[in-house]
Amino acid sequence: MLNKSGEGLFPSWVLWVIGPVTVLAAALIILAVVLGIRAGQRQIEIQRRQQVGIALQRALDFQSEGRLQDAVAEYRRVLILDPSNETALAGIQNIVSIATGEGAPPAAPQSASPPGAAPPGNAAVTPAAALGLVALTSTPGADSPEESAFRQALAVFQSGRWREAVDLLTALREQAPDFRRDQVEEMLYSSYVTLAAEAEQSGDLRGAVAFVDQALALRPNSTALRQARTLAASYVAALESGDPGETVRLLEEIYRQDPGYRDVAQRLQAARLAYGDRLALEKEWCLAEEQYSAAIEISVTAGAVARRDEFARRCAALQELLARGNVTPSPTATRATSPTPVALVPTPTPVTPSAGAGVAETATPTPTPAPAVAAAPAGGRIVYSALDPINGRSLIYLRSVAPGSAPVILFEGASQPAFRPDTQRLAFRNLRDDSRGISTIDPATGLVLRFTNFAEDAQPRWNAEGNLIAFASTREGDRRSRIYVLWADVDNQATGMGFGTSPSWHPAADRLAYQGCDETGNNCGLWTMTGSGADRRGLTNVAADTRPAWSPNGAFIAFMSEGRDGNAEIYRVDTATGAVTRLTNDPALDVSPTVSPDGGWVAFFSNRGGAWGVWAVPSNGGDAKLLFPVEGGLGNWTDHQLHWVN
Repeated sequence: MLNKSGEGLFPSWVLWVIGPVTVLAAALIILAVVLGIRAGQRQIEIQRRQQVGIALQRALDFQSEGRLQDAVAEYRRVLILDPSNETALAGIQNIVSIATGEGAPPAAPQSASPPGAAPPGNAAVTPAAALGLVALTSTPGADSPEESAFRQALAVFQSGRWREAVDLLTALREQAPDFRRDQVEEMLYSSYVTLAAEAEQSGDLRGAVAFVDQALALRPNSTALRQARTLAASYVAALESGDPGETVRLLEEIYRQDPGYRDVAQRLQAARLAYGDRLALEKEWCLAEEQYSAAIEISVTAGAVARRDEFARRCAALQELLARGNVTPSPTATRATSPTPVALVPTPTPVTPSAGAGVAETATPTPTPAPAVAAAPAGGRIVYSALDPINGRSLIYLRSVAPGSAPVILFEGASQPAFRPDTQRLAFRNLRDDSRGISTIDPATGLVLRFTNFAEDAQPRWNAEGNLIAFASTREGDRRSRIYVLWADVDNQATGMGFGTSPSWHPAADRLAYQGCDETGNNCGLWTMTGSGADRRGLTNVAADTRPAWSPNGAFIAFMSEGRDGNAEIYRVDTATGAVTRLTNDPALDVSPTVSPDGGWVAFFSNRGGAWGVWAVPSNGGDAKLLFPVEGGLGNWTDHQLHWVN
């Protein structure tokens, strides 16, 4: 749109807010995606969506505070990650309107400059300049070969053809090194960063690092960029290493510098377990025990503790024989734990390597019998909500199942917590007046994100991949409970799945269990459906069956019901046969079950003895045991829930 003089209605910088400068201003945000290489495209998408949500929230906060320059910077970050994001585009347009006086073009320069105005011959100070916004522009009417080449490169750069832009800009630098030097280098830098992102997303990890090296050549003093490049290169080397000891060494170095880097913790744990299995094949029991012990320090996995203990027993027996002089020590028998490669010759052994350890085919593993039900829960942690004993406010606690442990408060003014499968993020029902709805928190950093803004939204649960959240809400005008699913983004639109409550996602499949009825409102009980609301199947036929919780392998679902035996009790239903087994039998309330990570126990709230506590019963039936009392009690138990994790 043009004014009478033929000039654009808005100053030229407006046209570039979402263009090249946007790329430059958001370079480090892109690098967080480029160099934070995740395993699998869906994890990359999760990270991108979360970064978009964080930047949008910051932009809105800055805009409400009148900090327009900071708001524009955040909107730029959003547009780099999501160029068509309508919220960011609308936000920028709003700021443009403010900066230009509701869309009016800036005043033309005067022939005589008043005090404080721009010098004669220069453009007047525009609202864009006041916001600190600078644009890359070509000089209209210039017809020099350099200017023509620059215009061509600029057009290609603006269209997002990054490789072609690099070729044109590189050729321009070679022909005229000093022509628009700063602008050319900025455009090259942005092109290399974006090419690195594209290479990473296509799986070309080495190519991504190579493009980052090109960017570093233009910004050699960027300490953060260089450190990120080092981590990324080590990560790539670890993925490509065929030596278990070298893999452990590389991952351990990354983990030492940044334990939260990508999935390095999980990969390091898996590498140590695999290395321990290889050492066990050589009967290096002591070294195998050390690798398993180090892996367990990262997190406890099913079977790892038992194997570590077996290696420890064999190590102790070997040390005793050595002390007696009955055997000759091997070169590595007394060596401390080391990730240095060891010459290994696979030897058959009764110790069964863990799945995926890469053991040679000559090894003959011994089948492992199904474990017997333990006398007490093996371990793990339970996150739950309960009332503060002093002020009655709902708190989220995290507590180890181990005897004598103490609870840790994760968040105040919240209830119904549920960990993401990787336990790196916690979803919950936010009860704070200024942020009611579904929120999440990163326990490691304390970063809180708000996902919905309806006070009625409750009972959040993550899917197996950690990128979707299901919840129940009575937000609609008829106040009937419905199930919704949303992407794990800030203020994202939730999709209704129909009537129901108490959703619970299958730990490995796209399957939701919930309390509901058929399409006619009959045959109520526990039902299952896909995450898109398709393929609905009835599982039980008692309307009061509720609060389903899947077992880790999906073989059964624990639930509670007040409609089967005249009292709130805990049951389990076999997902293949529909057979229901009663697990508790007590006149007190037994409610809100959760299944242990090994599937052997079901924990639940109970007010046995007149006080609320967290109890557990074997998943095949047996005597219930008190795990720990609940500080402050629950008040209305329906406001709370449990989640048992490693």
